[in-house]
Parts: sequence; structure tokens; C-alpha cells
Amino acid sequence: MEHDSRPNVLIVDDELGPRESLGMILKPSFNIFTSEDGREALQVIKNKNIDVVTLDLKMPVMPGEEVLKQIKDYDPTIEVVIITGYGTLKSAVEAIKYNVFDYILKPFNVSDILSTVKRCLERREMSFRVKAFLTEIEKESKSPLKMYKHISHFLNKLDEFYHPAKSEGYLEFVKVLTSTLETNDTYTKGHSERVNYYATLIAEGLGLSQVDTRDLQTSAYLHDIGKVGISVNNGSLDENELTEMRKHPLKGVKMVSPLKLPHEVIGGIKYHHERMDGEGYPEGLKGDQIPLFARIIAIADCYDAITVGRPNKAAMSKNEALLELKRNADSQFDKELLDIFAKALRKK
Repeated sequence: MEHDSRPNVLIVDDELGPRESLGMILKPSFNIFTSEDGREALQVIKNKNIDVVTLDLKMPVMPGEEVLKQIKDYDPTIEVVIITGYGTLKSAVEAIKYNVFDYILKPFNVSDILSTVKRCLERREMSFRVKAFLTEIEKESKSPLKMYKHISHFLNKLDEFYHPAKSEGYLEFVKVLTSTLETNDTYTKGHSERVNYYATLIAEGLGLSQVDTRDLQTSAYLHDIGKVGISVNNGSLDENELTEMRKHPLKGVKMVSPLKLPHEVIGGIKYHHERMDGEGYPEGLKGDQIPLFARIIAIADCYDAITVGRPNKAAMSKNEALLELKRNADSQFDKELLDIFAKALRKK
């Protein structure tokens, strides 16, 4: 039956009104299942082949964040869209950690919901294809050099994975690629997504255009792609490993060359480890010589690293992290951008 071939969407909300509203919006295009609490939702997921979940956060029985965690633990390929009236910075970052597709605040817009769920399904299909390709690469790649070459080859075949005319599809491809590459490392998992989130906060504070913001997001997602094939034991580096690690911005630029990215995007990837005092790498640029995207990503990248923590370093709280960044204002970070970031975080 044609009905059975349509994607399955599970709506999870303890309030009848939002469940019915979402059901009416999505029913013409999808098979709809509903749950009024997290435990019931997890049971549906185990019994049905669910493609997309829309999930409220504030629910009895089981908090939405816990439901999200259990969904992703059970089947990480299920796409989740958070739809909530109780959004916070903490819940947004938690959502990013578990690779949530989107985070929508109530009251929601009908066209936004439809568009989001459709893009969800496009990303899910693309994700399966990208992961299958990368799995084959891992089987063939017995050395970091081979892995690097295979990924470069993969990027040369980009037109097989997204439609070049659709800029949103392009950004989705970049998201899928970076999240897939980060999957196997506890500390880097979700890193690029979070860096993108923090960089976007700064873009909003600066009033960047939609086009510039999208270019910044592409740069943020790809900023660490040059680390492919570099392994770090126990989070520490010896001198040779440190030298190799410092090459990752240049390796990243070389890897993404088939994408023909705007020079602003390339600048963010290449120079996000430069410092305002000229003591950074790879070129020792100073102050305004460092491109804007790189200065933004430097702040977002460091903030994420110190709030997530590493095997040999405990995670800092938001306030501790902001104080640490401010101590390095002007020497490492652009003070004006840092002030915008701190203000945005406090607002959230």
C-alpha cells in the first residue's frame, strides 16, 4: 500500500493541543504516531520503524533530554526535532550534543515544521550514504595518510551527495560529513556542531547577513576536518604529534579544495588558530590581519573545548570559561567579538 511507504513520524508531547496540531500539519505527507510521555515514545520506537521524532522537553514521567538520549542510544539514525516552549542554553547545547536536527520554539510556524521534517528526511538519506562510503574508506584505510587521501577523493565526488543548486542541502552535507567523522571520539563528538552554534551567536550579535552567516557556519563545521587520521593518545601530545597536529588547518584547506569554497570560508578553516598577538599558527598573523571568520571560530572553538573538558582536564562552567577567555582577550582573542559572545550567552 502506498500509505505504508511513507516516512514514519512520531510526535511526543504531553499536551493534547500540540500533538493534534502537529498531527494535522504532517498527516498529509507522513504516517503519524503520537505519544504523551517518554516511556510510551520509546516503546513506539522499538515497535515501529520511526524515521523522525518531534520531541517536547518539559514532560512528566521522563524529561525530554532523557528521552532524546535514549532515542539516540537505541538508534542514532533517527532524526529528532525539539519543539518546546521552554528553551534554554543548556537544553540547546544538550540537543546539539545528541545531533538534534533542529530546535524550534513554540508557538511554531506551519511552513517551518513541514520544511524542517522534509529536510530531516533528506539528511537521514544523505547520512546513510555518507556513512556507508566512510565505512568502506575505514576498511581500506590502514594508515592516516590513506584515510586523508580517501576523504579528499570523497570530497571530489561531492555532487553525488547533494544538489549544488540547493545551498541548504550543501550545508546539510557538511553537517553530516563532520558529525560522521567525529562519531568515534567521545570528546570531539558534536564539537563542530557546537562550534557552529556558538559562532552563529556571534554572527547574530554582529548582524551578519544570511549569506555571510551561512558561510561562517560552513567554515565552523569544517574547521577541524584536517585532523582526519590524527590520533591523540589519552588527550596528550608528544612533540612530534604536536607538530603534526599544528598542520591540521593547512591540511584542512587542502582537503576541502574540491568544494571551491568562498575565500572567507577558507580563511576560517586556515586561520582559526592564529592569535591577536601574532603568536598563533600557521602564519603568525596579528590583530585584524586575521580574517573575521577565523577570529569568531577561535572563540567558539576554545569555549567548547574548555566547557566539554578533556581526559586530562576537567570541564569548566560557563562563567569559569568566560573568565578564562577574558583573561586572554587581546593576546589570543578579539576583545570586541568576545564581548558580543559573552553578552549572547548571558541572554540565552
